[in-house]
Amino acid sequence: MRDDLLPVLACPVCAEPLGRVVGGQVGCANGHRFDEAKQGHLTLLPAKRRALTADTPEMVDARLRFLGRGHYAPVERAVARAVASLDVPGVVLDVGSGPGTYLAHALEAVPRLGVALDLSAVAIRRAARIHERAGAVVGDVTERLPVVDGAAAVVLDVFAPRNQREYARVLHPEGLLVVVTPRTGHLAELAEATITVDPEKERRLHESLAPAFEQRSAEDRTWTMELSAEDVHDVVHMGPSHHHVDPEQVFAPTSVTAAVTVSTWSPTR
Repeated sequence: MRDDLLPVLACPVCAEPLGRVVGGQVGCANGHRFDEAKQGHLTLLPAKRRALTADTPEMVDARLRFLGRGHYAPVERAVARAVASLDVPGVVLDVGSGPGTYLAHALEAVPRLGVALDLSAVAIRRAARIHERAGAVVGDVTERLPVVDGAAAVVLDVFAPRNQREYARVLHPEGLLVVVTPRTGHLAELAEATITVDPEKERRLHESLAPAFEQRSAEDRTWTMELSAEDVHDVVHMGPSHHHVDPEQVFAPTSVTAAVTVSTWSPTR
């Protein structure tokens, strides 16, 4: 973990800022100490965390392969543009980051530091090395985020759960929340093997962010992906549908629709 990112992070026990302490550990002024993994990431989970399902090694590997082939490049470009449009101090915080692919593209667009945060230790081990200006933390998106107040210029939420109260707390008052959600029709050709998009998803998005945020923009993006059998396998297994599909199932090459909304939100005052 970069030393210049530690003051951005908060102790999951007492919420005080972290720093490097004697012996090379990371800790806070109240004496709470955390070991840094050999891959360079930190685990900052609350002591009494609810049991949740994190991404498995197979899911992370599938995601890295699929995104590495550029199939979601329109999302990566849209996120990078949104991040580059902002001129306030702070880091780029990618919540529910997975292995940090979207964070890496965002950091290529701006000379900022970034933090990837995800419940999956497997994903965070990959995110710790995704970009030289990024740090990585195992944390729970549904609880208090291990980030100090107002430290983030941008919060990214790409296909991830949302935590309205915590996003508002960690964002700079002039900061930006960037959210990517699937629309009806997303991966429709693979409906039998993937999770169906809730037709009420847009309404639920607004409900999940009000009243702490107001929408600044919303851009619908639709494109066709020509997927090989390997691509179809990976897109099915990189998300929640992985838990419901036979890992030995063989897929055929096909054309698949991608349909997402990239929205930006400002904290209300």
